[in-house]
Amino acid sequence: MFGVVPKSIWNKVNPADENNLCSWALRCLLIEDGNRLILVDNGNGDKQDAKFFSHYHLHGDDTLDKSLAKYGFHRDDITDVILTHLHFDHCGGTIRRDGDRLVPNFKNARRKKQLLEQPPHGS
Repeated sequence: MFGVVPKSIWNKVNPADENNLCSWALRCLLIEDGNRLILVDNGNGDKQDAKFFSHYHLHGDDTLDKSLAKYGFHRDDITDVILTHLHFDHCGGTIRRDGDRLVPNFKNARRKKQLLEQPPHGS
C-alpha cells in the first residue's frame, strides 16, 4: 500500500484486515476564490465495474455529487480541477459513464495536473 515501505512498518499504524485491505478516507478539497470554484482531486469516481470496486470495499454511499450538494454546489459549478497526481483515487472522478460513453464530469472546468507527473518533452 505504501510503495517501497515494508508492510511490517505501515501495518502498525494502518493495520490490514483479514483480506489484507486497509481502510482509507478519500477527501477532496473545494476552494471558493471569488468567482472560481476549484476542486483539488476528485476521488475514485463511479464508472468502474463491480469487480474493480470489490477490491476496495468502499464504505458508505457518499459521492462527490452528494458532498457538493451539501454545500449548495453542483459539478457544473466547478471552474477548475487540480489533480495532485494521477492515481485513480485522486483523478478517477474526472470522467463519468454516460451510457456506453465516458464523458467529462466537470464540463465547465479547466483541468490541471501537477507538472511532476508529466514526462519531459521528447520522452
